[in-house]
Order: sequence, then structure tokens, then C-alpha cells
Amino acid sequence: MRQLEVALIGAGLIARFHLDAWIGAGAAVRVYSDDGRAADLARDFGVRAVGSLAEALDGADAVDICTPTGTHREIALAAMARGVGVVCEKPLAATTAEAEEIVDASERAGVRLYPAHDVRFAPAFARLHELVASGRVGEGTVARLHFSAYHPRPWTGQASAQSGGILTDQMLHGADLAYWIFGEVIRVHACYQGEIAAPAPEGAVATGTAVLTHANGAISQVVSRWTATPKPPVRVAFHVSGTGGSVTYDSEWPQEVRVADGEAGSFGYAGKSVFATEMHEFAQAFLGGPEPRLGARDALAAVRITQAAAESAWTGRAVELTVKGVA
Repeated sequence: MRQLEVALIGAGLIARFHLDAWIGAGAAVRVYSDDGRAADLARDFGVRAVGSLAEALDGADAVDICTPTGTHREIALAAMARGVGVVCEKPLAATTAEAEEIVDASERAGVRLYPAHDVRFAPAFARLHELVASGRVGEGTVARLHFSAYHPRPWTGQASAQSGGILTDQMLHGADLAYWIFGEVIRVHACYQGEIAAPAPEGAVATGTAVLTHANGAISQVVSRWTATPKPPVRVAFHVSGTGGSVTYDSEWPQEVRVADGEAGSFGYAGKSVFATEMHEFAQAFLGGPEPRLGARDALAAVRITQAAAESAWTGRAVELTVKGVA
């Protein structure tokens, strides 16, 4: 099997995670970033840095976009125009209209478009998807999905409070999982508290909550939090109940063991890196293998749901979503 050629655009923290995973998947990677950091990132991983987007795309099978959301459209369309497949860090776009434009362009160009929704690749959520899809949880499903993370540095950019803040950023993970596991969303009611607009100070906190009504009657609540302290750095949890039983998971279990001179650490097993699993699936698909567990339409659905959450929180009213084929 030939080696996949990947152009990685961006050189921040998420680009570092992606680059490590692409190398683990056997890809040859060249890096470009317009902020001057590509050379350092490339040197750290023993890959090649290039001087322009055009040079990065030349001969590439796929581009991996790890840049700020406002730049995704331009880079994605440039890649598609050259027949290069696209992987894009979440969210695919800042608005539903832009996300639709990108997805439509990929379909017209006949190129693959995969959103990097890494939490979908966590073993616990993959197992939950299997249980629900097989009918073992039963009907009348009610779910709560919880995500907490420490934001390690001040937020940047010029996002307004009306943009939704955490509702369109971290909450996208929960929205994507709820959509994947329980199906189409037809109604969104959301609220938020805390620091929303950017830039925000280091240690800023925020909480976003959205109640999603699914076309099949399931109800899911997604709760997202930016925490002020880095302990734990990330926590994910869910509780799902139906007529067939309940399923519960919390990444903090088992709890940390405390000893006289400090903390012994957690004995929890996290499994394989979600980034490694994600890029392996993408790499196999670009090389002609099976399709990964998510695609372009999933990216569009996640943006549509989170944009509805932002509108709901701003107006104080629930937002109805129109889904083709659903009365």
C-alpha cells in the first residue's frame, strides 16, 4: 500500500495532536502555517515544513485544517479545487450557511470531507452507540452527556456573546454524539452562563446546557463546562436510560487514590488515543479502505445544532429545526 501524503495546515496545539496521529497512521506529512510556527513543529516531529498553502497542497492526497474556524472555508475550497480531500478540525464553519457551502463544494468536486470530531472515537461512546443502535437500551430514551475541560490559555479572537461561546465550541462534541447516537434533532433549547465573548482572561469559566429533542422521541441533555482549574483537565460522562435499562460512564472512575504525601494518580484506563483512532480511519478511507464513522453531513448537522443552541440561548426561546424526511 502506498504512503498517504497529508498537508497539515496550522501549528498550534491541536495540529500537534493531529500530526502525531498521522505519523502513527503511516502518512507522510508536510506542514504549513502562516504564523511562522510551522518550522518548529515540523522539526519536533521530523517532517517537512513548506512556505505556502499552494506548496502544501501540491501532490497531497488530503489536507488537514487545524487553523482558526474563520479560515476553514478558504482553505477547504482551495483544496477541493485541486481535488485534494479534506479533514477539518471542529467546527467545520462558524455558520450553518458556510458549512453548507463547504459540504456542497465537496460533493460537487467529488472529494472526501471528514470533520475531526475526536470524541466520537472514544471507546465509551462507540460502545454506547452500539448499545443504542442494537436496541438494548430500549425505547423512550433519555440521555445526559457531560463534558468538562480546562481552557489552558486565554481565549482569543473577536467572538461576540451572541455567537454562543461555549455552545458553538466545546458543546459541538456533545451535539455530534447526541446526533450520532440518537438521530436527527428537531428542537433545541439552550442557555449559557459565564465568560462567553472573546478575548477572555485566563482561568475564565463558562457553562452551556442544551436540551435536544430527537425525531425518534429521544431527549438528550448536553452540558459543557470550561473549568477554572486544570484538575481534572478533561472529564466526560454520560447516563442513558430507556425501557431496556440504563448505561452510565464517567471518565473520573475509578477515583484518584490519595496518600499521605500527595496524590497517587488515577488508575482509570483511557485506551488508545482518540486522535490515533481517528486519523487511522481517515487514512484508510483516503487510501481506498472503508469509510470512517463520520462524514461531511455529520459536520453540517453539528454546526446546525450548535448554531440553533446559540440562537436559543440569545433569544430565550426554543429553536425548531427542519429535517428532510421528518414531518
